[in-house]
Amino acid sequence: MSCDRFERWYNAIAPERVTLVFASAYMNSPASMFGHTLLRIDSAQHDDNNRLISYAVNHAADTGADAGALFTVRGLSGAYPGYFSLMPYYEKVREYNDLEDRDLWEYELGFTEEEVERLMMHLWELGSTPFPYYFLHQNCSYRLLAVMDVARPGMALADRFKWVAIPTDTIQAVLAQEGMLVRASYRPAQGTRLRHSLTQLNADQRKLAYALAQGEAEPSEAASCGVGTTEQAAVLETAYDYLYYRHLAGDIAGRDHTRRMRELLIARSRIDQASPIERPPTPLHRPDQAHEPKRIGIGFGRRHEQNYTNLQFRPAYHELLDPAPGHATGAQLNFLDTRIRYLADEERVELERLRFFDVDARTPRDRFFQPKSWNVRSGLEQRPAPGEARRLMLGLEGGIGHTYGIGSENKTLAMVSLQGSLWGSRHLDDTVRAGAGPRVSVFHAQGIWLGNLEIEATQYTDLSQPSWRLSVEQGFTLHRNLSLRLSAAREFDVEQRQDSVELALYRFF
Repeated sequence: MSCDRFERWYNAIAPERVTLVFASAYMNSPASMFGHTLLRIDSAQHDDNNRLISYAVNHAADTGADAGALFTVRGLSGAYPGYFSLMPYYEKVREYNDLEDRDLWEYELGFTEEEVERLMMHLWELGSTPFPYYFLHQNCSYRLLAVMDVARPGMALADRFKWVAIPTDTIQAVLAQEGMLVRASYRPAQGTRLRHSLTQLNADQRKLAYALAQGEAEPSEAASCGVGTTEQAAVLETAYDYLYYRHLAGDIAGRDHTRRMRELLIARSRIDQASPIERPPTPLHRPDQAHEPKRIGIGFGRRHEQNYTNLQFRPAYHELLDPAPGHATGAQLNFLDTRIRYLADEERVELERLRFFDVDARTPRDRFFQPKSWNVRSGLEQRPAPGEARRLMLGLEGGIGHTYGIGSENKTLAMVSLQGSLWGSRHLDDTVRAGAGPRVSVFHAQGIWLGNLEIEATQYTDLSQPSWRLSVEQGFTLHRNLSLRLSAAREFDVEQRQDSVELALYRFF
């Protein structure tokens, strides 16, 4: 049956190819901590030089003005409606690349002409139909899988994700189809490009670029940074890019910075030379090449003169010491990490830990970038209690601080933070105990080896003497989906000192 409205819409888009786009994780939003996926529809007239004017197919929740805890609870429970929308691709690039500083990965898919047509027809018939949107399951990635299942019947991609649909996991499922991946392209974020530009300047040039952006130096002073015009061009471009980056982030207001941006551009235009700043290299590993999100493990250890065996399961997603390729350094996002412990000496089984969520964002700061690092986690955990015993307690912990990169490639991240904690149990003298104190954590990634050292002190409300904990963990990547973990800790709490050591093997699937 013919439809004039559909024909005009279809011919205006002129679809020929479909590209699956992944926006990297945005840790400051619960809905985007796993990343985001959308589709780009390219016509025969679109090539690498003008893909920004292609159309993007996006599925997102209509959250209104909700924020904070209400936003999280409603998003996890499916209280928001989700809608498909069609918009110019450059709008999404501006949103993710520029405003939210998220890298984009573009996967051109091997759909046939007939399959592309069927996909577009299905999007047309969906129209403005609302779907319940769940952050962890029926989300952007899940709905796009359902659309692609219509385009190529028989794949049944959506059926594979019964409980959780993580964007990187769904991308792996799509690309696993025979002949599906045509090519992958990398579109670095504004911040990624700026950070790479800074690595191409020496210390004096970076200092001058910062002064130019801050208005502490005039563009004419760029000639002092080097003997040739190449260095001048690099400094002026970097200063402008940094000022523009802060403008996009909303860190500066008023018209003074727009005047400085114009002056920097005028000074740069007077240098008749192509840009000396190189484009950021494509990362060695794509997000779809990261380890699988689910993890099981078995660990053998000893705590306080007791031998034990741990059985562990985590449905999602990534821990600091998990295999690093494909993941952002210093980012951790875990849900429902569960450990069942068998105490060999007592022949007893107990729940050692059930963490509902565990988020850790460590972003290094310097003269140009000054983000805050933070962490938060909540759940049930065996902890020291009065009477030389460990009891299951319900708690919430979190902290905020600063992270500093050590070395030119930031392979070592040192974080200093102020931590707070709240624990409750009927086995405590006052039922509830609250505490706060400093923590220093040093994380290092070197090839297949990852290590994390933490020193933490806490003053609790029910104790006159501070508690403290020293721990060291080392992860060894044996395979993309196989990791070995060695950890040791010494802690003092409730007038008890306990030592522990554990060796664990993890399998990702």
